[in-house]
Amino acid sequence: MTKSHAGSAVALLLVATFLFPPPAVSQEPTRRFVDGIAAVVGNEIILESDVDEELYLFNMRTGGEALSEENILEFRSGIVNEMVDEMLLVAMAHRDSIILSARRLDEEMTRRVNELRDRHGSQEALDRALAEQDMTLRDLKAIYRDDIERRLLAELVVRQEVHGRIDVTWREVEDYYEEHGAELGHMPESYRFSGIMVTARVSEEVKRTAIERMTEARARLDAGEAFADIAREYSDDASAATGGDLGWFGRGAMVPEFEEAAFALEPGEVSGIVPSRFGFHIIQMLEKDGNRAHARHILLKVMPGPDDETRAVARAESLRQMVLDGADFASVAAGYSEDKASSARGGDLGWFSPADLDPAFVAPVAALSEGEMTGVLKGAADYYVLQLTGHEEERAAELDEIREQLKDYIFNLRAEEAYIALMNRLRNEIYIDIRTEMASTQ
Repeated sequence: MTKSHAGSAVALLLVATFLFPPPAVSQEPTRRFVDGIAAVVGNEIILESDVDEELYLFNMRTGGEALSEENILEFRSGIVNEMVDEMLLVAMAHRDSIILSARRLDEEMTRRVNELRDRHGSQEALDRALAEQDMTLRDLKAIYRDDIERRLLAELVVRQEVHGRIDVTWREVEDYYEEHGAELGHMPESYRFSGIMVTARVSEEVKRTAIERMTEARARLDAGEAFADIAREYSDDASAATGGDLGWFGRGAMVPEFEEAAFALEPGEVSGIVPSRFGFHIIQMLEKDGNRAHARHILLKVMPGPDDETRAVARAESLRQMVLDGADFASVAAGYSEDKASSARGGDLGWFSPADLDPAFVAPVAALSEGEMTGVLKGAADYYVLQLTGHEEERAAELDEIREQLKDYIFNLRAEEAYIALMNRLRNEIYIDIRTEMASTQ
């Protein structure tokens, strides 16, 4: 089912975020605080500098990757028109005494600043980026506060005047399905599989060689050499170019072995050799702030070689042959598959549409009849033998399968209609004068 997305203004107000794709101008923020009025909305004015501040904030959020000399006027025109729409909603909030709580404003301020800090990697990096533009964090918060207050007020109006007036009943969902069921999309063709997975294991000899090299690196660190220099020389990770610096990251962002070792360190401490599925790490903790950390690492990748791959294929072939010789597939999967989650279910992997499958798997599984097995298939990192245990052709979606989504779909349709009607009414009720030469009128 294809959902209708309400005009961009509705969708963006719903999430209470910036109203446009984040622009930036070739690493140079467009912050030209020009005196002059860009537009008048009721008793409020939008200054040319207000528009430039919006452009600047978008630039800060993306690090200078979206705007160019060719598209900057297009972005600016969009900003003016969206600010006018937003100001109409704010004017209505003021007129109707819709109040934004100071607590809500402070919470959103904190969230936005934290998001920007995380995007830059650390508070220090954000401060440096601001300093390059002759700004401080206090200056940025002053810009943010006005921006956030307008957006939250506009969001409150949309919630009250649009969302708060819409109620979609289950009877209406059923009636809509009866009338439009044929247009609402189909459930795709799907396959159910059981699988046996074999992982190519790195040989002990390769592991020993890697550990010896990491031991050498650790000894040089103990001798007082700079971590960044050793990382540049030894690390296989892309972060080697910056001395192994990983920036700030939160819990859950790294593989468990790395995270456990990293968060056990205090600032300035260096770990021993830490194994993970990527290889072997040495970690240096730089800063910690609760559940966030800033660290460097040295990574020596340990990947299966050709001989390891050959052994894995041979093992998968032998397990497949066991089934061909009469063994029960579920029993073989339960006893030998290295996918522990599915092996506990006799290899059951569940249902997949063709779009969900590894592209290399699509043709082999499409040729199967129920109960048949594929040959050994190479996935992104492992080898599989799949057995087809179920198959459903593409079909019309049943109401019970899309009931919740259909309710949301109807809600969004009505929200779009109500939003357009509200904005048309406000344009008739509230004076608008777009004066800037760098924006088209709506």
